[in-house]
Parts: sequence; C-alpha cells; structure tokens
Amino acid sequence: MLADDFFLVAWDTTGTGKPRLYLQGLTLGLAGALIGELVLENRLTVSGTRLQLLDRLPLRESVADATLADIANSPQHTDVRTWLAYLAQRSLDDVTGRLLTVGLLECVTPKLLKHKQNRYFATEFGPAVWPSTRLRLSLVRRQPLNPYDMLLAALVDACGMTDTVVEDPDHRPTAHRYLAAVLAAMPQPLRDLSRHVSAAVGDAVLTYRT
Repeated sequence: MLADDFFLVAWDTTGTGKPRLYLQGLTLGLAGALIGELVLENRLTVSGTRLQLLDRLPLRESVADATLADIANSPQHTDVRTWLAYLAQRSLDDVTGRLLTVGLLECVTPKLLKHKQNRYFATEFGPAVWPSTRLRLSLVRRQPLNPYDMLLAALVDACGMTDTVVEDPDHRPTAHRYLAAVLAAMPQPLRDLSRHVSAAVGDAVLTYRT
C-alpha cells in the first residue's frame, strides 16, 4: 500500500528506528498517502481544493476502508486540507499498525523516557529499503514511473525528502530535473493532492521552526 511505502521511506527502519522527518511533516505525508491509496483505486478524486467521493465499495483492507468510510460519512467536508489535518492525527498509528500486523515491523517502546517516540525496526531488510531504492533508481536512470510511483515520488518530494532518497549529490541534479518532468505529467488528481500535501507540510515547517 502507498502509505506503507511512504513510511518505509520516511522512517529509518534499518538503522536508528527513528523518523527521518519531523513528526508533523511525516504524519501529513502519511495522511496524503492514505488519501492517495483511495484515489489510485478510483474511490476518491481530487479536483482543485475539493475531495470527491466516487465509489463507496470497500477495498477489503481495514485502514483504507476506515478512511473511505470517514470520508463517505462526512459529505459536507470536501476540503482536501481539512482531511489531511484530520487523518494526520491517526496516520502514524494506522500505518504502523498495518505494518506490524503483517509482520514487516517490530516496535520498541523506550522504557525510561515516557514521552519519546516509539522506535520501529524492519523485520526484513529487502522489503524495507525497496521503496527508496526503487525511487532512486527510477529518478537517477530516468525510468518511466507508473501512477503509484509517481504519487509516491511526489509525496516524498512534498515532504522534502528527495535528497534523502537520492543520497549521492552528483546524482541529485539529474533526479530533480526528471522529477520535475514526472510531476508535470502526473494525472491531475494526483498533482492536486501532492500540491496540497506540499502546502500543508510547508505550513507545518513554519510552525515547527517558530
């Protein structure tokens, strides 16, 4: 699922067990990915500032279906930024819970520092690094991206993590040029969604730094 892949990019599950991004930005990125899962499955669409329900049919996946049900049951709320803020409140718990359930993560809770963030570690190295590796190779080699990876790349970029994925500074100019072309070619609903995530993360950065 898209949000799972975003988490594996944004969280150092093969090293420190800590996030690579400040928490509010990460939860907004995850919220965007949860919406993106439903857009990719044609349950929702994004047009400008509006989130529109297309189909109530469940995906038979508990997190995605809970998100879809919330949106379907609140037709009066159509603002994308409103839903990003709402879903961000639980997105980390939802996504880590899904990954824990399928056995791809294990959680270590600090014993002495009660208010510190849980640490999450991958149970398998390959699946944990594959989303970052896949994006890096695609951007550096200028390979075609399907809509799923287009949106993943867009959300990663919206959260300021493209240079985290493309570790070699010599490769970054090529990656950024190709990413700009990819973003321009994305389907409109995906482009609008990523634009709102970028704006929400930008606002969160200003709050975080003050």
